[in-house]
Amino acid sequence: EVAEEEAEAEAEVEAEVRLVGFERGKEAWAMSLAERLASQLKKKEQGNALFRRGEFERALRRYEASNSRAPEAADLAKAIEAASCGGDEEAASAANERKAAAEQVRLACLVNMAACQLRLGEHGAAAKSCSAALDIAPGSAKALFRRGQARLALAELSGAKEDLLAAAKADPKSREVRAALTQLKAAQGRAREEERGAFGGIFT
Repeated sequence: EVAEEEAEAEAEVEAEVRLVGFERGKEAWAMSLAERLASQLKKKEQGNALFRRGEFERALRRYEASNSRAPEAADLAKAIEAASCGGDEEAASAANERKAAAEQVRLACLVNMAACQLRLGEHGAAAKSCSAALDIAPGSAKALFRRGQARLALAELSGAKEDLLAAAKADPKSREVRAALTQLKAAQGRAREEERGAFGGIFT
């Protein structure tokens, strides 16, 4: 009993926390190109961690934040042009690398956004995210696959077929793509049955 009373006494602890200072993070417009790239990558990694925990809504917001922190294409182009005009090959190479890195992070975030949106039932938004990803990398197997999934869920069967066949061509070993093609075949069969039923009713 004494041990229980001591444990209860120890459990009754009050603590006071005082905020002694607060510093707001930099806005994207106030960051240098290097800072924007670092922030873009950090937000993406935070999104990945949330996605792994199944927190898809929060992960989606992090991916969106990552893309909002991405350096503007015009700013990257100016940096490349300035370095090239100045004859600084090392700086021009670094600027080109930053541009490629920013595009790769943006591409990954768009594909990951689509994965979140699919799990949240936001199929139209998922298709749009994939289309934006395909503007960057037209042959992206993941973007094609996920847009195919979104279109299949939206009953856009011809578009789903086009995307999934392209995804299968880009990644022939993908079990996910093969499974989606099986689902597509079943959906096409149901659609044909419904069409036959609808036309059959006209002539009876």
